[in-house]
Amino acid sequence: MQLLSLIDGLAFDPFFRGFLSVMVGVVVLIGGTYLIVATNTGARTGGLIAASALFGWMFMMGIVWTVYGIGWRGQPPTWELVEINGDNPATPNDGLDFAENERAQDLGFALDQIDLAAAATSTDPDEAQREALTYSRENADLLEGWRYLVTSDPVRGEAQSAAEEHLIEAKVFATSSEYIPLQFGVFNVGGKPLLDPDIAVNDPDKRDSIEMFTDAPARILHKLDTVTLHAFHSEELIVVQVQGTLEQASLPGQAPPLATADPEKSVVNVIMRRDRGGPIPWLMGGLRFTPLMFTLATGIIFGLVTWSLHNREKRELLVRAGK
Repeated sequence: MQLLSLIDGLAFDPFFRGFLSVMVGVVVLIGGTYLIVATNTGARTGGLIAASALFGWMFMMGIVWTVYGIGWRGQPPTWELVEINGDNPATPNDGLDFAENERAQDLGFALDQIDLAAAATSTDPDEAQREALTYSRENADLLEGWRYLVTSDPVRGEAQSAAEEHLIEAKVFATSSEYIPLQFGVFNVGGKPLLDPDIAVNDPDKRDSIEMFTDAPARILHKLDTVTLHAFHSEELIVVQVQGTLEQASLPGQAPPLATADPEKSVVNVIMRRDRGGPIPWLMGGLRFTPLMFTLATGIIFGLVTWSLHNREKRELLVRAGK
């Protein structure tokens, strides 16, 4: 009865339940394969064949993990804080003009010359952002290499989440409801080379359409280019501009009003640097470093086992030939 109680208790423990499930799978699948092969080839040769099959499969799985960044992943890339500075309402973008980071200073001087909000004349928010994006690309030389990011860009969404953590941690704002990211206030520079803006996969007007597939050769060439000719990536920075919200009263029985930026409050600039993680971030991010090491380790073991099988087969051929 004590043994039954122990087994019943283990069934409710996620760790031991998972551990026992894996052990049973290893014994039944790998052990069963070895048992079947060993009955025909012998214990030693059967063990080498089973080991080569196991590590060969793990080697191929590691390649897939490394290419797609899935499976046993390493440290994901994060946005680390460089600095947070404010803005003087009397002088637009004064905070970036006097930032300690030189690239952020260049952006501040550029924003003194162009106004993305003025270039977006449409009343529709999405259309206004597309107009601002087009305007920023047409004036790329004035932006000193910085790229404007629309709200639908996944890089912008990730950066705004990181900026929220830094702002609250630095006690600039108590909660995320006290500020709002500016619609035309997120810019990115550096990092991996991007596809040409005219390619469909990067064009918001053509995204999720059949035209994405017509530029497959261009995307393949771009991937090869970034892996071979641009293996070493430059420093990637991002600036997220936020502004305090207006204090609006909520009427009873009605939905709370939408957050609106208060023009009387200063703009806060959050400057962040991309931390790719891993021991060699300038060459490979930490996300793929761990599966790459797994692939190399299993590949070496697979090569040693198959080499041992090859030598064993050569010896058997010599014995059969009577030499």
